Amino acid sequence: MIGVRFTRSAETDLLELWLHVAEENLVAADESLDVIQAAVSVLSNQPEMGRARPELADGLRCFPTRTPYIIFYMHGEDHILVVRVLHHARDIDADNFS
Repeated sequence: MIGVRFTRSAETDLLELWLHVAEENLVAADESLDVIQAAVSVLSNQPEMGRARPELADGLRCFPTRTPYIIFYMHGEDHILVVRVLHHARDIDADNFS
């Protein structure tokens, strides 16, 4: 297992996700973050699992979760860096990663 780091943008994404879901259901908001954290844990064990997304940024990969959110990350030798956590229906382009 390698370490995990989150960019400020990813932390903001997770906070906004929680706030949005919590407006309707606090338990579902917490569960969404738990599911995403479990997926990040899987990625820390197998960082090549995600699909390469070179059209968005060099070295970027993505991994879907059981939630409507996709984890975008990069990995090095000793950690993965979660860059963004974005809703799958969002129009995602390279501007989201600059």
